[in-house]
Amino acid sequence: MLAERRGIQLVASIHDALIAEADPRDVDDVSAALDRAMRDAASIVLRGQELRTDAQIVKPGEHFFEKNGLDMSRTLSGLLNKLEAA
Repeated sequence: MLAERRGIQLVASIHDALIAEADPRDVDDVSAALDRAMRDAASIVLRGQELRTDAQIVKPGEHFFEKNGLDMSRTLSGLLNKLEAA
């Protein structure tokens, strides 16, 4: 994997996302390096076309979430609560 070859310590991959771990002092540099590695990898696979990327930095004590996933979770919980009440 290109990010690992560039010395980025990866923790996990989820679908089209990569999760890296870094010292809090280095998080901005590691985030930028991971972003560059992901765009470079896409460019290799897509023969020069670069894909847009985004980053979410999760600090110690925080949790990762996606807004769409949170909305879906709330919707499903509401529907299940209605079913249980019926």
